[in-house]
Amino acid sequence: MKEPIVHFKRYISSHPSAMLSGDKYFEILKIEGAVFFEVTKEEGSKVTQYVSVGDRLTMDQAYQVSIDAHVIVEPVYPN
Repeated sequence: MKEPIVHFKRYISSHPSAMLSGDKYFEILKIEGAVFFEVTKEEGSKVTQYVSVGDRLTMDQAYQVSIDAHVIVEPVYPN
């Protein structure tokens, strides 16, 4: 089976969207070969949630997705 490909948008910490969203710096733009991924809700937590296109993720959740898929990250800088 082919490994899924996930496209992330990474908001740099000085970007207004990153400042407003707390610690959720990654946004899923596109998923190829899958519909959703299961990640833990908080670091060290056993509570899981499903994430898909349009969801914002913390650094830890983005790492969990990268274990199961090939990830392409596009940085977004403030203008």
